[in-house]
Amino acid sequence: MAEEAVLYNKKGSVAVITLNRPKSLNSMSADLVEGCVARLHEAEHDASVRVIVLTGAGRAFSAGGDLGSLDALTTTDERRRFIVKVGMMVKMIYMMEKPVIAMVNGVAAGAGFNLALSCDLAYAGESVKFIQSFVNVGLSPDCGGFYFLAKTVGMAKAKELMMTARPVPAAEAKALGIVNDVFPDDELETNVMKVAERIASVAPLAVAMTKKAVNNYSASLDDTLTFESLASSSLLGTDDFKEGVLAFREKRAPKFQGK
Repeated sequence: MAEEAVLYNKKGSVAVITLNRPKSLNSMSADLVEGCVARLHEAEHDASVRVIVLTGAGRAFSAGGDLGSLDALTTTDERRRFIVKVGMMVKMIYMMEKPVIAMVNGVAAGAGFNLALSCDLAYAGESVKFIQSFVNVGLSPDCGGFYFLAKTVGMAKAKELMMTARPVPAAEAKALGIVNDVFPDDELETNVMKVAERIASVAPLAVAMTKKAVNNYSASLDDTLTFESLASSSLLGTDDFKEGVLAFREKRAPKFQGK
C-alpha cells in the first residue's frame, strides 16, 4: 500500500500536518496538494484544534513543484488547473480563521518557499535554505509568491530573490522577516510546539480576529478604525472576554472556550 502523501496528527489543541513525500523532498504532486487541502479542511472544522503546524517529512519542508508531474501535463488547461489547485491551497491557509505555523526543515524551494510564506508564522532550523528556484527551470513563481514575498521583504528584494534564485540561509531569512525565528535543527520541533501551544492557550476568537485584521494591513486608517470598532465591540460580548476578566481578577490562568 502506498504511503499517504500528507500525514495528520493531533497533539492536544495543535494539529500537525506533515508533507510526506520524503524521497522527492516533498515536491508538490497532485496527491500531495489534494491531501494537504483535505487535512487543512479537517483541522479547520475540528473544534478541538486551535493551531495548525505545517512541516515536511525527511530532509526538506518542500522542494517545490514535482518536475516530473509538471512535465507530464500536456495541455495548457491541465497545467492551469494544477496551478489553480496550488493557489487554492495557500489561499485556504491565508483565509482560514485558525493560525497556521510553518515549521521549516531542510529546504524550502520554489512553491515550498511560498507555501511557508503563506503561513501566519514561520520558524526554521539553522541549516535551512530558502530558494526562489523557479527561473532555474524556466518558470515564474506560483503558490502566491508574487503576493507573499513582496509583502514580506519589499518589492526590490523580492525581485532580487526571484530573478537570481540564490539560496537564502536561515539567518538571512530571519533578518528579512521571512521567518520569525531560527533554532538549532534538533530543537526546532520543541520550540515550534511551545509557540503553538502558547497560541492555543489564548482566546481563539481574538486570535482569529487578529489574523483577519493583520492580513488586511494595507487598508486605510479609516477602514482599520471601523474594523477595530466592530471587532472589539463583538469580542467584548463574548464568554471568552468574561472569562478573561474573571481569571485576571482571580489571578489564575483563563480557560477559553471560543465562545
